Amino acid sequence: MIKDKVDLFIKACRSMGLRITPQRVAVYEVLLSRDDHPTAEEVYNEVKKRYPFVSLATVYRTIETLEQLNLVKRVAYWGNSVRYDANIQEHHHLICTKCGTIKDVSFDFGLNLPEKLYGYKVEGYSVHIYGVCPACQQKESLRSTHQKN
Repeated sequence: MIKDKVDLFIKACRSMGLRITPQRVAVYEVLLSRDDHPTAEEVYNEVKKRYPFVSLATVYRTIETLEQLNLVKRVAYWGNSVRYDANIQEHHHLICTKCGTIKDVSFDFGLNLPEKLYGYKVEGYSVHIYGVCPACQQKESLRSTHQKN
């Protein structure tokens, strides 16, 4: 499945007249292999392990190209960093308010949105649900247990 998506990316780059470099392909492969919605810097750090001379600018430009091709989406602004998601199917996100972890969730909210809303042509929607993830809940529980003792 990843190979098919990478092949689609390569064809799209060729049609745009962009060179196909191993670094560009690696950026997309990293995004396809991760479901934790990494930042561009996290993608850069992973690609740099395979291609030590890759630049952060190359990673940003590649992600921008992937966005233009609708192969990657921006998910949420957490802290000062944008997160990216290679899962372009309609889905929603659970976001931990403590650590910023993002998890994909798929269910129908049953929203019957009109074609136009406040003058906007509606193309789809994504819901962000905020809460505290299990790992952070456990840390909070341990902290409160230690504070009581």
